[in-house]
Amino acid sequence: MKTTQFAPPKWIFLSLVIVLIAPHISFAMSSTTKTDTHNKQAEETLQQYTWYDGNQKRSVWVNPNLMAEFNVPTKEATVKSSSTSNLTTQMPFVRFIEIETDTNALQTSGKSQEKPQLSPVLHNTASTTGPKRALPGNVIVQMQHNWSQEKIERWFKQYNLTAIKPLTFAPNAFLIQSKAGLESLNLANKLYETGDVVLASPNWWQERVKR
Repeated sequence: MKTTQFAPPKWIFLSLVIVLIAPHISFAMSSTTKTDTHNKQAEETLQQYTWYDGNQKRSVWVNPNLMAEFNVPTKEATVKSSSTSNLTTQMPFVRFIEIETDTNALQTSGKSQEKPQLSPVLHNTASTTGPKRALPGNVIVQMQHNWSQEKIERWFKQYNLTAIKPLTFAPNAFLIQSKAGLESLNLANKLYETGDVVLASPNWWQERVKR
C-alpha cells in the first residue's frame, strides 16, 4: 500500500514569506515617509518673498545657508559651493558665503577697499537647490510712456529717489539707486504698488545653467 506524503497548501508558504518580508517593507516605507516629511518641513520653513515681474506677482524663497557678496576683489571672486560647478554667473565680482561655516567671512570681507554689498541668496522654488538669485542693489522702473520730463522729476522728488541712469529697453525707464539685499526688493514692490509705474523690479542678479 502506497503512502501519500502530505504537502502543505501553497497559501501557507505564501503566508510565511509575507510574515518574513513585511517588517522590511514597513521599515522601508517608514524611512521614505520620514524623509519626505523632513524635506517638506524643511521647504515649508524657508522664508518667502514676492516681487513684481511686470504685472505678474512672483515668489522667491530665502536660502538660510548662503549669502551673496558683491563688489568682491577679483582674486576673491570665487563660487564656494561645489553644486555650482556647472553654472556661470552674470557678474564677475560675486562670491557665496556659507553662513554656518564662514562666520568670520562677513567681517574679513569688509577690509577690502570697496565696501562689499550683501544679499540673501534666493530661489524660485521652496528649495535650496537650483539656480540662485540675489539682490546686488538698485531697482528698474518704467514710468508711463506719456509722462513728461517734468512729471518724472516730480515723481522722483516725491519718493526721494535718485536715478542712476536711463535705460534703453523702453521709454521712461530708469535704474534707481537702492541698497543691496531685501531693501531693493521692498522698494520695488512699494513703487509698483503706488500704481504710478508700468514696471518696478529689483535689479536681479541670476545664476544661469550652461547649455
